[in-house]
Amino acid sequence: QQKVSLKDVWFFNMDEYLEDENTWVEAEHMLSFRGFMAKNVYSRIDPELVMPENQRIFPDPKAPQALTELLESMGGADLCIGGIGINGHLAFNEAQSELSVEEFAALTTRVLKISPETRTANAIGDLGGAIEDMPVYAVTIGINEILSSKRIRLGVFRPWHRAVVRRAACGQVSADFPVSLTQLHTDAAILVNDVAAEKAI
Repeated sequence: QQKVSLKDVWFFNMDEYLEDENTWVEAEHMLSFRGFMAKNVYSRIDPELVMPENQRIFPDPKAPQALTELLESMGGADLCIGGIGINGHLAFNEAQSELSVEEFAALTTRVLKISPETRTANAIGDLGGAIEDMPVYAVTIGINEILSSKRIRLGVFRPWHRAVVRRAACGQVSADFPVSLTQLHTDAAILVNDVAAEKAI
């Protein structure tokens, strides 16, 4: 509406579900983030204002480091926008309690197996509880790319986010709860709606 051009903007989308360890789900798949962005973001922007397709980056399971290297060559992200998973995951960076905070913070873009907790929560939210239809693998940017962003803004809006927010903002910084590492960032904020802000019993 304000005719702001996005021609010089790059969108580094954080993750995508996989059919197996090497292949994106089809863009037409109801869970595809590529399909979601095409339908709900890119197609709704004036064609004269939207960024070219080569500036809409998704992590490639066949060459995961390509995203990391491209983002680093641009000096890192100006802004990282995301949500928080039920077990504290950011993008699909699942908890790895065996790692130190330093080791976890160094993780970059990679393919991984989605945890049972994440598959269950996402199945409830996206598939009416059909856990058996949830993908098992995903490709995700790393905590390294997220923490390297100049600003981080995380939005929460579900009832179960109440406990997640407390642990994210006030809990121990640990690879066992990935979002806790944003406490180490100089410009990170959690945006909370009235549902997630309600005091838990």
